[in-house]
Amino acid sequence: MGFNMVYELQNICYPLILSGKVKLWDSPKKTVRISAAALQAIEQSSDTRFNKTANVFLHEVWSSSRRKTSFTIIGLSFINDGKKGKVSYGYIDLKESWPVLSATMLECNVNGPANISLTQALYSRNYNFNVVQFGRETFTEKPEKAIVIRDKAFYHQKTIEGLMEMPQTKDVKYHIVRNVDDTDALGNTIFRNMQFFLNDNKDVLFNLGADKYYDYKSLSNDVKLTSIEVQEQWTKTTSGIQVEIKEITLYINDKPLNTISLKTLLEWQLMCQFKTLDDVLLEKQFDYTLIKINNTLIPEWDSHKYLKALSVYSWSQVSRYVQFY
Repeated sequence: MGFNMVYELQNICYPLILSGKVKLWDSPKKTVRISAAALQAIEQSSDTRFNKTANVFLHEVWSSSRRKTSFTIIGLSFINDGKKGKVSYGYIDLKESWPVLSATMLECNVNGPANISLTQALYSRNYNFNVVQFGRETFTEKPEKAIVIRDKAFYHQKTIEGLMEMPQTKDVKYHIVRNVDDTDALGNTIFRNMQFFLNDNKDVLFNLGADKYYDYKSLSNDVKLTSIEVQEQWTKTTSGIQVEIKEITLYINDKPLNTISLKTLLEWQLMCQFKTLDDVLLEKQFDYTLIKINNTLIPEWDSHKYLKALSVYSWSQVSRYVQFY
């Protein structure tokens, strides 16, 4: 799914409540505001933790017809299981907290998009949910009725108004691989040209942070470019995958330099096999291995599986493809 909605709500809202940036109320009626100290007292007395909440409840208003359903999320309630029964921490008014929560971004796993806010994730419905109360009905005697109501409102090929469509984007980090069998391979040419440029332009080298490791005046030997890491954002379109170069990190003698923006890279005016370096990176006719997709670290031996998944499979089920590759 790309993210764990319950986990994200707990771990994002908790520090915001403690800092006072988000208000926590006693109930949807908002009679009493629960302070940070009061919340921590509830945790202590019940021997529970807010960020270990068993259930998060969404308070919503639905409007449904034969062909479409619209929904508005008006608030969030956090309830945990304590030793003596249910523990209610309080209620967050979503409209009241919208400026803060809509500016809070999630760190998605390999199945999610590169960038999505907490409120966008809530309105994506890209998570499992069950109806526990519908009007005054609580389904204690007929729980199967809750499933019928949910499915009737949100499935059966209905148009869902207000539904956030998940962006088809991924943050992708990889490193360029040298080809030990072909010295003229494109990846090797990239290494050679960038290494020559850095050694021929010591001011550029030291402006990138080489002074953390070497003294400008005493460095007499050439440095060796040992690794090139590239951070990009990939977007899936009907015509293929579009790539936007975000930044590059160069390692000299196995030590990282400061990251380089695309603007800086273009200013260097480097060429590889009669093409600009940015064009070479976009075309990807060199060997490379994935390091990370979104917040998911990619084992080197699985890199080809993830690349295959991104090229042929649903971007919301990348891990599933790799699992059964």
